[in-house]
Amino acid sequence: MKDLFFSDNPVVISRVSAILDAEDIEYVVLGGHASLLGGGIPVIQSRVMVDADKHQKAVALIRAENLENDVELKA
Repeated sequence: MKDLFFSDNPVVISRVSAILDAEDIEYVVLGGHASLLGGGIPVIQSRVMVDADKHQKAVALIRAENLENDVELKA
């Protein structure tokens, strides 16, 4: 697994999750519970990870949806 992005915005994470689901790209959201309990504190961010072989495709999908400014992409 490889880091795809970090975000403290659950709406953006949900949107990207829907995009990845539509393309059958498996992913894992780590730290989601901590960021929700943190009350939106920007220091506590969720991390989305994908398989290393699907990483570039996932990055391209995020950029195609113009979401790269809403997440901290790990390229």
